[in-house]
Amino acid sequence: MSRDREKGLRYMKDRPRKRVQSYSSPSTVLYYATSPPLSVTKTTPLSRLLETMVARGFRRVFVATANGLLEGIVTPMEIVKHLLWRSRDSPGMPVMSVMATPVATIMSKDVVGISQSESMLESIMLMKKNGVNSLAVVDKSNRLKAVLTVRDVLERFNYSLESGFVEDYMSKSPVCISIDRSLREGVEIMVSSGHRRLPCLQESKPVGLFSSRSIVRFLGGREFFKHAGKTLGELMSLSVIDFTVRDPPILDPRARITEAWEMIKRSSYGSALVVKTGSLEGFLTEMDFLKAVKIGS
Repeated sequence: MSRDREKGLRYMKDRPRKRVQSYSSPSTVLYYATSPPLSVTKTTPLSRLLETMVARGFRRVFVATANGLLEGIVTPMEIVKHLLWRSRDSPGMPVMSVMATPVATIMSKDVVGISQSESMLESIMLMKKNGVNSLAVVDKSNRLKAVLTVRDVLERFNYSLESGFVEDYMSKSPVCISIDRSLREGVEIMVSSGHRRLPCLQESKPVGLFSSRSIVRFLGGREFFKHAGKTLGELMSLSVIDFTVRDPPILDPRARITEAWEMIKRSSYGSALVVKTGSLEGFLTEMDFLKAVKIGS
């Protein structure tokens, strides 16, 4: 039995991750999607989920039955929301007790899926309509076959990005977080605003990126063990700076959108701070690039 199976983690059909191009048509979503996607069972504990998300760099993990029926999805935002709820309900709970929480308690059942035979243009419209950065690719029986991400779409359609500059597509008034705020305050802002990434500022100067993913990296990394003896309340009292990425990509607002994409796709962040003369001008994400993709004549 493999180490992954012992942890309740598995690749569908136990094959390496790859593009399924050998038997799928180039006109379908499945041709460009990544398969097999990583899935977990509903009984997988949070600690093992975090470990895998961090070690393998996954932004989302699907929840499926033993025969592949799709049941839910876990992203960093589901994890962050759960931490906030538990800290409000039981601030004295040991952090390690929370790590035993099963995925079933955390996952979202609201998964946006697409048929494996649909077109890429349909996937773009579905992502834009639902404001999601990934789609579960399923068969007629709702069995999980692959995952299609916004990055997959952009790598396929980057030649059709509109002409223009970063300032034409960026969020010009991004929700930010001050360096002197606590993790609890940062998470509350994140959850209430619906933004999973917040530029972190020291006064008016951008110093990094505070995100649901950076929180997950902390919880699933070595740094967490220094705080494993804390309660949830104590963990949530830590400074946001402990969970902030200090070296996110930086873009000039007058950079061309096509050049900006080349920079973003080389990074693992999927976003960039837009800065001019030391001041934050805006924020650019992969979803903003999706707005620049031409999908019609």
